[in-house]
Amino acid sequence: MSRTIAEPRVGEDGVTFTVEVGFIGRECLVSKNALAHLRRKKGGQSDPLATYRSFEDEIHSVARRLVVAGVSGTPLVLGAAYFV
Repeated sequence: MSRTIAEPRVGEDGVTFTVEVGFIGRECLVSKNALAHLRRKKGGQSDPLATYRSFEDEIHSVARRLVVAGVSGTPLVLGAAYFV
């Protein structure tokens, strides 16, 4: 059985995406503040999706660690503090 993960979506609060941990998909949201923080670290465009794509590996790594740690929330919100 094949499973499709939804593409990231830009919303009012940030970018929503799905990570898969242990064959289970978990909806996550990287906040606008977190994206702004990441953008300042490296410089770049103010487009939230472009920033998400530039830091996608780091964002997904943080999200997976939070899922494994049992952090609750739907979606699981990744704020700027997780990227300091």
